[in-house]
Amino acid sequence: MVFWGVCGPAAALSAEDDQVFLDMINKIREAPYVYARDLGYTHEALIKIGILPEIKKRLAPYTLDSDLTAAAAEESKEMASEDMASEEITVSDTRPVYRLTASTGGVVSFFNFMSRETAFKIVINYLFKKELDNESFDHILSKDYSSAGIAISAGKVGSGNAWFVAICLRSSELVSQIQMLNLINQVRHNPDNIWNYTSLNRAEAYILNPNIVYLGDRDNGYKPLFFDASLSASARARSAYELNGTYPQALSEAQTDFERAAYYLYDGEFAQEYAARMKKINASTEENDPSVNEFFQWLIQKELESWPQSPVAFSVDFQDIGSNMAFQSSGISGEIYDLWVLSFVVGKNGRNTIGDDNSTINTAQNPRIYGVLFADIDKDNLYDPGEEIGKQTVTAWVHTDGVEGMQEVKQVATTDNAGHFSMELEANRQYLFVATIGEVSVRQDLFITSDQFVKLGYTPAVP
Repeated sequence: MVFWGVCGPAAALSAEDDQVFLDMINKIREAPYVYARDLGYTHEALIKIGILPEIKKRLAPYTLDSDLTAAAAEESKEMASEDMASEEITVSDTRPVYRLTASTGGVVSFFNFMSRETAFKIVINYLFKKELDNESFDHILSKDYSSAGIAISAGKVGSGNAWFVAICLRSSELVSQIQMLNLINQVRHNPDNIWNYTSLNRAEAYILNPNIVYLGDRDNGYKPLFFDASLSASARARSAYELNGTYPQALSEAQTDFERAAYYLYDGEFAQEYAARMKKINASTEENDPSVNEFFQWLIQKELESWPQSPVAFSVDFQDIGSNMAFQSSGISGEIYDLWVLSFVVGKNGRNTIGDDNSTINTAQNPRIYGVLFADIDKDNLYDPGEEIGKQTVTAWVHTDGVEGMQEVKQVATTDNAGHFSMELEANRQYLFVATIGEVSVRQDLFITSDQFVKLGYTPAVP
């Protein structure tokens, strides 16, 4: 994307605060209808794409993140040094920390003089209009991201001067939170998988809790739980309570689990908190945080002890979930220990709750798909943290009615950095889920009747 402009006399580079540029984006997020009208869009056109004058649920403003700002600065410098004018910037991060990351930007080329502010406004207006025209709210109006970093570098395009604008975004949720949910839904789909995550054998588990013998006696397993960002924020608050003895000050007037979840804008019917703490004596304090697998094995132990009153992994009353894993090192009387906290908030939203939970016919909303795409490196046919394949396209094909062997694309999704993808599909249809990794096609054929866990795994070729 290159814009050309002819402006007045040259001026020295200004040193505006990055917050000024972020405020320009947040102004659009706060009132997209008003901003779009100022750009010439009609009322009818905006209503058609869901941009309404009355905002029922405002987009949260982006917050400035220093790490993202540094990443954006690096990208904008690379753009300027390579004299490239690309609309999209690809971020290479082999071990992403956050569930969702993205970057975008643009190049504004000019003669004589143009301020950074003017160039930035040209770029964000272009990106905003692109989102409206494509009905794809990927960056400016995205609900997926919480923080941003912005950088603008000077350079040249051809014989003209140019500003190279880079905007980096990330979600508030960590990859580890979705890795945990991938593991939970994997054992919900097939409860026999729990024996891969406990040191107990079946006989020992039956002695611990005789009810465990009935754990797998469900016709269709357990429906998947779906990630909810509001419940995730509420779970972070619960972890703060477990570590510090108090909830964040903002929750001082919230008295119940549901009121705390509602504060973070959960719009379901009911919410319930669950937390477990464990003290590990003489644990190392040198950047040796517990892994997702360790937390999950700990959760499975708790679930085996309490089933059928299992609060999380084998609950049957909830559809939504948010999680938080916290870790704090402390020392008392010379004794060093680590305090682990695993917090969940599960929610009930009223979806697909008509009739028997195990019914093969979905009588409520369209089923939701919780999917995970991974490389089965250890060849155990199970997803493990670190095996996920992020930012990969997954396509759901559906058999065309009345035409044998013919299929059409029903929906396309992109995996997040934890390999997770989600879809909402029409019930009682046969679907083929396909992802292509290099030259390898990974697929699963399923008849979808209700909310469904879809596992797409492949074994990488040995080099």
